[in-house]
Amino acid sequence: MRKEPDYKFHVFLRGVILIGFFLLLFKLLISGDIQNLIAPKMIPFSYFSVLILLVLGIIQIWRSGSKNSTDLFCNCGFDHNNTGSFFGNFFIYSLFLLPLLIGFWFPDTVLDSSIAAKRGINYGANLSTQNAILSDDAYVSADITNKNNDGFEGDSRVVTDPLIENNLYAGLDENEEYKNREELKNELLNSSKIVVKDEYYLDTLDIIVNNINAFVGKEIELIGFVFKEPDLQADQFVVARFAISCCIADSTVFGIIASANMSHPVVSDEWIRTTGIISKTTVDDWELPMIQVTEVERIDQPEDPYVYEIYMPY
Repeated sequence: MRKEPDYKFHVFLRGVILIGFFLLLFKLLISGDIQNLIAPKMIPFSYFSVLILLVLGIIQIWRSGSKNSTDLFCNCGFDHNNTGSFFGNFFIYSLFLLPLLIGFWFPDTVLDSSIAAKRGINYGANLSTQNAILSDDAYVSADITNKNNDGFEGDSRVVTDPLIENNLYAGLDENEEYKNREELKNELLNSSKIVVKDEYYLDTLDIIVNNINAFVGKEIELIGFVFKEPDLQADQFVVARFAISCCIADSTVFGIIASANMSHPVVSDEWIRTTGIISKTTVDDWELPMIQVTEVERIDQPEDPYVYEIYMPY
């Protein structure tokens, strides 16, 4: 026997949940806070999702109020009445309602050094303080021994992703300043002062890491937040940025070591514009670039605090 009032309530509640997700996503898009959660290339999909959520929500609510039973039941031969217990239903709907409540009640925050401490710092696209995890679609380009944040020493291998090698991550178009990494490298080598731009942040750091001797002595300027790596010396810190491929769930921390003797030392999570001279240092037997700081300007957090994993062709 069909229990229409009971089933209508469940259909109505599902419609309300869909409208709730529509409103949450719409709020993030209108406020611009969506950029704190996903990469710009993913935002067009959000507009599509907003439309779909709104349409499906309206359809469900309309079905719940229809007096025509054929609008409520699909006549497929199965009983769609909810037969679960009250607590079972409450638990299932809570899985959808809790994210909505959290999304509306809690403010959006930007990733900071507390997350960086857990994920480790990458000094260039292929060097990380965390042990790399090999996947089925990646291959090893070099073997190194490294330490993770727990002090464990093991076989940490540099992984090259075939997607990067095949330039499938590249999002460059004909309006880009540089057509490939070689052009960017030549520009950096010929510049008296290297100003690291957000759109070329990862490529610039990777070029410097892989050609340290060619850049030693050059002046560099970059923006980032302060991260105090535990293994560094007291006067050293990392000027870091979070890089995002699709969303903050896959974010990675990239940065460059800096050394400064300052009367007012920088503090973790402080945003700074750092100017200095590139030199070399050694971390876990690896030779890495380091900025000998000549000037630090404390700045407000950028409107877009993240950089994005768009790799240039070679």
